[in-house]
Order: sequence, then structure tokens, then C-alpha cells
Amino acid sequence: MHNLASGTEFQEQSETNRLVLVVDDEASIRRSLEGVLKDEGFPVVLAEDGESAIKLLMNTRPALVLLDIWMPGMDGLETLRKIKELYPDLPVVMVSGHATISTAVAATRLGAVDFLEKPLDLSGTIQLVRRVLSSQQPQGDEESPQWEALEPATVGSLRESLTINPVVFSRQSLRGRALPQKTLAHAAILYGQGLHSGRKSGLILEPLPPNSGIHFVGVSETTVVPAHVDFVESTGFATTVRLGQTQAGTIEHLMSALCAYGVSNVLVKCNGEVPVMDGSAREFCRLFEEVGLVEQDGEWYEIDIKKPLEVGDDKEFIRIEPAEEFCVDYTLRYPEPVGEQRFTFTLSEPSMYRDAIAPCRTFSFIKDVGHLQRQGLALGGRFDNFLLIGSEGAINDEWRFPNEPVRHKILDAIGDLYLLGRRLRGKVTARMTGHSDNIALLKKIRDELQRASQ
Repeated sequence: MHNLASGTEFQEQSETNRLVLVVDDEASIRRSLEGVLKDEGFPVVLAEDGESAIKLLMNTRPALVLLDIWMPGMDGLETLRKIKELYPDLPVVMVSGHATISTAVAATRLGAVDFLEKPLDLSGTIQLVRRVLSSQQPQGDEESPQWEALEPATVGSLRESLTINPVVFSRQSLRGRALPQKTLAHAAILYGQGLHSGRKSGLILEPLPPNSGIHFVGVSETTVVPAHVDFVESTGFATTVRLGQTQAGTIEHLMSALCAYGVSNVLVKCNGEVPVMDGSAREFCRLFEEVGLVEQDGEWYEIDIKKPLEVGDDKEFIRIEPAEEFCVDYTLRYPEPVGEQRFTFTLSEPSMYRDAIAPCRTFSFIKDVGHLQRQGLALGGRFDNFLLIGSEGAINDEWRFPNEPVRHKILDAIGDLYLLGRRLRGKVTARMTGHSDNIALLKKIRDELQRASQ
């Protein structure tokens, strides 16, 4: 004899599997979410604060909780902690108008599966609810989807569904030496502040499978932008990549360290701008060495420069020509106390980069700071995240090297020239150039890659 549930019992079970608890101290938010969720067939229960939510959960187990972070009394993080004590596997999506990286990280550590930012995009909210609830359904014994080289792949998890565009691996022409692909041994977190936006910022770095590339995404977004020259939006005082509404600015220091350590696959989550840290790449090197890197299968080759390429003029130029190694010979000339500086660096072992290039900080002159800030830049410049130079020298710290400014220019060039996702094999000679020149040269290299693949 088969024990079949009655129609009423089946309906109750089905509704329980779709029940959404909305916890928010704003009545208008509760009403809006209740209306749109019910219109889509999701039963809803409401709570106006954390204490009410916990009392409700004593007798009811929903399929999903939408939980505001900023509430009077018991805030969202404390409420999340108590929810996880009651139901460790209950998915919780945090809702906030101020989803900073630090609160995102704290909530993720406590078990939040995703984030929604206010003002809410109601269609996006419904998509997120469907995605999270569908991930809770039994999937049988099917194997997880496999990542395939040369085709966009999707990283699926409770937190997100991200479409990865492995543009780096689609055409590997001008092949130099084969290198091992690498990613982080596990996810890592850094906190900081955006140099140009002035906003508190940070990074969550997560490993990606082979043949993925380096990608940026917002903390509460799902559109992923590849770290690739095709997606560079601007180069004014920093390098920014964008795809749709997703952007990542001031990426050059992180990209420089990723190049030096040979990282080919990683996902970087940030709030629109990579934190400047102390103005150098030193903290990124420390992170890679503490977390560790793992080698991955898959083909990955240097870009072997076959002929000289150049942009600029006699006063300001950057050139690359064939060579056995990737090296940068940079010359700058400013008024004293900087004067003329020249330095040549060959990128080989990560430790050499860590010691000679990574510590060198972004610099600016006192006379230029006001002009930058009037343009909406350098709003996060503090005395501990860049080198401020006056008529007598650095006024906020000691030089880390007598020629720290030219070494930092090399740091920037290494980062910008990694935006094809492959290390170069050639000698770079530059004089008084910046991000725009670096990217202009990189586009010429990209064009050579395209011609070579035809």
C-alpha cells in the first residue's frame, strides 16, 4: 500500500518549501517585498525586527530569509548569528543600503548566501530568490558541471551565479614559454580604502578553475568583468575596467602583484575600486605568500614579442622589443627633490619583485593634490597610503628607496601590461609615461596577437 499525502498536505509542504521570511524595520520595504513575492507565488511572513524574527522562527521554518543588516536593537548580523544557531542550513540573504565590504565579509563568515542592495531592484530580487531556492532542491546524483576551456562557464553557488568569459585563453598566439596556470589555495580577504573614491573598500579574492582568467565583480553583483584590455574604460590617474554596471578601478597594483606571482585564475570582489592599501603592492604579496598558490592544469604561454612596438614621442614614450625575459627600463624626470631617475627591473622570481618593486608607493606632489581633488580624484589620499612630495622631499614618511618614484612607475607598468592575461616576453623601455601610454602599447600588442591568430 502506498502512503500518499493528501492534496492539502502536499500544498502545505509545497508552500513551506517556498516560504520567505522578510525581516526589515522599514514598513515600506516589508510591504513592497511582500507584494512582489506573493505576486510571483511565494508565501511570505514578515518581521519588523530581529527579536520578532527569532520568535517567529521558533515555530516556523521558512525556505529563505531576507534580512536587513541595519536595524535598531538586534542588528542584522546578530540576528543572522541566532538564525544559524536555530537552522544552520537555512539560506539567508542580507539586505542593506550600505553593503560595505566589511559587513559583507562578516555576514558571509556567519553564513549569509548573498546580498541585495537598497533601493531594491524588484526583478533582480525575484531572480535571486528563485536562484537560492532552486539551489536548495535535491539534485540527485548528477555530477557538477565541468569547466571547459575556450567557452564561457558558470560558477554556481548559493551566493552567486557568475558567467566567466575566458577571453585570455581563447587565442594564445605568439606563444613564448609555457607557464603553469595558478590560483589561490583558498579565498582571502583584505580591507582598505579607495584612493580616488575615498570610500572604505576591500577585497575578497576567490580561487577560480583552470582556463578562467582574472575577473572582477561587485560584492552584491553578478556581472563579471574580465581583467583584460578590451574592457578598460579609463586610464586617468588609475586603470579601470568595466562591463555594464560593474566596474573595478585602481586595479594596477593588484594586477602587478598577480603578474609577478604568476596568478592566472582568480575572482576579485570589490566595491568599485581596489583598495590602495599603503599605496604599493606589498600587502598583496604578503597575502599571496600567506594564503599560498596552487598550480593548475591547462595551457598558458608567455606572449613572445616578435618585433618592436612603440607609442609616444621623444619626450614621452613606451616601447617594447624582443628579448629573452620580461624587463622594464624606465626613466622619469621631475623637478627636485625627485630629479631624473632611471631603473631597470627584470621580472623573474616573485621574491625579487616583492623586495625591489612591490614596496614602492604611489606618489604625488603637494602642488597637484588640490587639482586632483577638484576633479573628484585622490579623495581617499591619507598620509599613510601614498608618498606626498614637497620641495624638500617626502613630507609624510621616509623614502623606502632613494629612487622609489621610478620603481613605482615600473610597478604600474607591470600591472597595466598584464591586462592581456599573459606575461610578456620582451624588453619595455619607457620615459615619463603613465597608464594611458601603457594601455595604448598593450592595444598594439593585442592587435599583433589577433593578426598572428588569423
